[in-house]
Parts: sequence; structure tokens; C-alpha cells
Amino acid sequence: MSADGTFGIILWSTDVFALAGFLEEVAGLDVVERHPGFASLKAGDSTVMIHADEAYRGHPWYQALAREGLARGVGAELRFRVADVGRAFAAAQRRGGLAVTAPYVDGDREECQVMGPDGFVLSLWRA
Repeated sequence: MSADGTFGIILWSTDVFALAGFLEEVAGLDVVERHPGFASLKAGDSTVMIHADEAYRGHPWYQALAREGLARGVGAELRFRVADVGRAFAAAQRRGGLAVTAPYVDGDREECQVMGPDGFVLSLWRA
């Protein structure tokens, strides 16, 4: 959760270290903890936790994710402000991310979209 407890997010991953590294390098998150099966990162005042599939076998989607390999990121978009959109986009590609939308300018904002590990789509932007 955030420092004041208002928001936090948990992402399920097939490879905790790969997703944590992607978020660290591409979106600029700060790694707080990284252990086999778990990572915690800071995005401003919010916390992003990553859990391995095995962390909660009772989860209603556990069998579907394990058996069918569904992309966990379907239907979600994670938005992160970054210092340099072009640099973040290049870092995503170096780490194997899929370019969804190359960097573009829209009014007073520059942004791009990339798909990272486990199908999570990140919008990377700066004013």
C-alpha cells in the first residue's frame, strides 16, 4: 500500500525477477525487496508488489493461469510518469518488451505503450 495506505497493487507473475527488473529499468520504480516468489517496488507513494503464482494456490484464477497460460495483464494498463519516454521505450525493447505504440506527442504530453513480462501493458509518459 502507499505510505498513507490509500493504494497498492499486486501483480501475479510467472517470473517475479523479470517483471521486477522490467519495472525498475523501464518505468523507474525503486526495488524495496526482491526474494524468490516476491518483490516489492515503490512508484512514488504507491507500492507495487509482485507475487509468484505459487503464492496463493487458492486464488480463483490460479488454475486458469497455470493451465492455460493466460496473460495476466489483459484488460489492465499501468501508467507511469518517466523522465525520458524515448529512453524508457528503448529500455523496454532491450528487455524484450513488445512495442505497442512508439513514442508520440499528444498536446503537452509525450507517451508510448509497451507490453512487458506476463502481458502487462505499460503507458510511459511525461508532461
